[in-house]
Amino acid sequence: MQAQPPFRFGQIVSPEYFVGRQTELASLVTDLSAGVNVVLIAPRRYGKSSLVVRALEELDQLGVPSAYVDLERTPSKERFATHLAHAMYDGLLGPRQQALQRATEWFSQLRVRPRISLTEAGKPAFEFVGSAPQVDIDATIERLLELPETLALEHDKRVVVVFDEFQEVLGLDPTLPARMRSVFQRQDHVAHVFLGSRQRLLRHVFAERRQPLYRLARPMALNPIGPEEFGPFIRARFAGGRSQISPEAVADLLQVTAGHPNDTQELAHFTWARAVAERRRATQDTVRLALNDVVTAESARFVLIWESLTAVQRRVASAIAAASGRGVYTQEVRSQFQLGDSQLVQKAVRRLVELELVEAVGRGAYKVPDVFFRAWLSRPA
Repeated sequence: MQAQPPFRFGQIVSPEYFVGRQTELASLVTDLSAGVNVVLIAPRRYGKSSLVVRALEELDQLGVPSAYVDLERTPSKERFATHLAHAMYDGLLGPRQQALQRATEWFSQLRVRPRISLTEAGKPAFEFVGSAPQVDIDATIERLLELPETLALEHDKRVVVVFDEFQEVLGLDPTLPARMRSVFQRQDHVAHVFLGSRQRLLRHVFAERRQPLYRLARPMALNPIGPEEFGPFIRARFAGGRSQISPEAVADLLQVTAGHPNDTQELAHFTWARAVAERRRATQDTVRLALNDVVTAESARFVLIWESLTAVQRRVASAIAAASGRGVYTQEVRSQFQLGDSQLVQKAVRRLVELELVEAVGRGAYKVPDVFFRAWLSRPA
């Protein structure tokens, strides 16, 4: 029988593949149980969603129900309302045999009623179409946001609502954050979790004094996972996947990824796949070759990023990837990488920071945080 891949990446992981984060998990469960709103701040692919799902599983065992609102691809308020309706139905309107009846009754009270249909699997699907006046869809969103508090009072229990990819709704209407705050600050029995892939934007929204959501939620930062946790996990998963890895290879792998949760599991997977294919123990050379495999597999994504950049932004990104922490504005670096005028470099850096393709590591020094993109940029042309 072929061994199953022992690592997971690019998706929410089940408990079997969840590494570390026990302190953060306990803190999140405690906060949400007490009704404290939380905003998770971390880079892309840092395990935010996996951590929240684990917390919701523990809260469910404590009798705390939850609604998970996945806001990816939310181009309109109607789609926002649709996501809210699905999350409320799936998480809060049970038990199952009564959920559809309760949803139909409750949704019939909305200013705009959703179109309700059944999927091939027999599951209800809700859709708000775009023909209603905006004032009516605004009122409908507000009522959907109020539903968790209504249900919490009805059942005399705490309720948790998660907004994943929360940045998606921030651009729909400049007045929407203020209206959301107006609803949330009246909810004594609902805890909210906010997370997304644009950490700079989330920091601005929740930490900038002039923003409507200022201090609505407690910021929780996620750090890299240390080698004392990732090392034993990698060795155990290799053994479970009918292979082995040397201590030196584990150390090299973790040095490359710097404890980034998704990237570590991805590089570990490619290292394991090579070891299994070659029928030998994974070594430092295996890790080096696996890194090249990952970069090749991810190259289509990197090409799309590259093509979206200007010529100056490309040169600056490449220089930052290769400069090893040296100041990008120095004459030495600008001359070595032919970056030109410092003002043009500064403008390019600002844009790359906005895109979260580079981040500051010191005065005038930057790095490319995506280890695989950094390796791709450093490849010979």
